[in-house]
Amino acid sequence: MLCQPAIGIVGTRQPSAHGLAVARMVAAACVADGWVVVSGVARGIDEAAHEAALRAGGRTIGVLPSPAPEGLRRGAHVLGRRMTATGALISDRPPGTPPAAWSFVSRNGLLAALCDGLIVVEAPEGSGALITAEAATEFGIPLAFVTAPFGSTSAAGGLSWFARAAELTLLPPGLPPPHLLSDAQGLRTWLRVCATSLREDASVRAPEMRAFDTAPLPDGLRGLILQALDRAGAVGLTEGDLLGVSEGVEAALPTALTLLALQGLAEQRGGRWRVSEGAVLRSRA
Repeated sequence: MLCQPAIGIVGTRQPSAHGLAVARMVAAACVADGWVVVSGVARGIDEAAHEAALRAGGRTIGVLPSPAPEGLRRGAHVLGRRMTATGALISDRPPGTPPAAWSFVSRNGLLAALCDGLIVVEAPEGSGALITAEAATEFGIPLAFVTAPFGSTSAAGGLSWFARAAELTLLPPGLPPPHLLSDAQGLRTWLRVCATSLREDASVRAPEMRAFDTAPLPDGLRGLILQALDRAGAVGLTEGDLLGVSEGVEAALPTALTLLALQGLAEQRGGRWRVSEGAVLRSRA
């Protein structure tokens, strides 16, 4: 689970209706593209992202300031149980230790480290989500901010951070500047940037991500693609051939193929996609 491609979604504990709606839409779109959703199980944007990921049939990881149950806020225990059924709750502190003020800062850094891209949905000035954004930049992780309605104070910190970061010239080599998300198409494009960054880093990540011989068939679009490639055999399929499989979500096809390649499940040779040699596919139990 921790080796799967993941997108972090973070924001304020006191979001606007706009922020909540966007968090849910973004989380569902990430799940549809094959990403695990990571957040901090806090009230507001975090909770909306976890809930939406679960409703979309995806997996979600909660990063806590201390291990559960102490690290779970009051009112989040039911959500925590639902998350651990298919995902995980993790912390960098020893079991049994209560959360401390500083441990939330540590939690934010761990959250960023687990992600292959981070989206700040809505963050006021001084928000902990901006600490996570800072950590993501230091780790060289693609970063995106969501646009907000005019005059929204709940998003002012994030948009100010974006404006400052866009002017920086000392970004890590190869890291794209922060992206401003304004619609679903922009989100799909940015997710492809994250997938491309993963592919470029495959030499580091590949050893961790190749335990596919015992892994179940992926859900959603990636599962449908693998089934089609398996049927095609050695002949393989072009991306054009796979458009029918991705009908309705065609924009997600490039990302899904990139993720399958990163997981060692599919490969492209001579312009045609095939199931990777040695990959053993089995249906989900």
